[in-house]
Amino acid sequence: MTNTDLPAHSCDACRIIDESDGKVDGRMFNLDHWDISQERMYFKKLRSREEKTTDKVTGFAGSMKFVYLHLVWFSIWIMFHMGVLGSSGQFDVGYSTLTMIVSLEAIFLSTLVMVTQNRQAKKLESRSQIDFESYLQSLVWSVHIADKLGVDVKHVEALCAEVIQESRQTN
Repeated sequence: MTNTDLPAHSCDACRIIDESDGKVDGRMFNLDHWDISQERMYFKKLRSREEKTTDKVTGFAGSMKFVYLHLVWFSIWIMFHMGVLGSSGQFDVGYSTLTMIVSLEAIFLSTLVMVTQNRQAKKLESRSQIDFESYLQSLVWSVHIADKLGVDVKHVEALCAEVIQESRQTN
């Protein structure tokens, strides 16, 4: 998009917002330029040792390496049980030991996944509260500033609708 293709902003405030992300591109809020890594680093530092371990285990359990490891493990177990590697390798009558191990693994993995999901839900709840409080603060400030400056409210509302629509399209 060339500069002539960019929509002309109708007020200085719109141009200031466009420039605030470091790139004049005709987009009010170019969400691609904003850095959210600081927030991620903050939440990573707050995790306990148990939470870090849980994240590692559930991360591995949700990977293809986990699937391949189990494929190899089950194949070897079945080959031993069938006597492919000799009759001395048969040790699990009716696969009862394998069934018990897999059941215990499923219990622990499902519990760890639920622990991880609960922590993620708490994090999202915290973010939602912060977002709501930030919204309320911005609303109060905006109303007071607009009142003092005699701002064209229809223009601001139209701009807000445009920015909201744009943000929904980028997500």
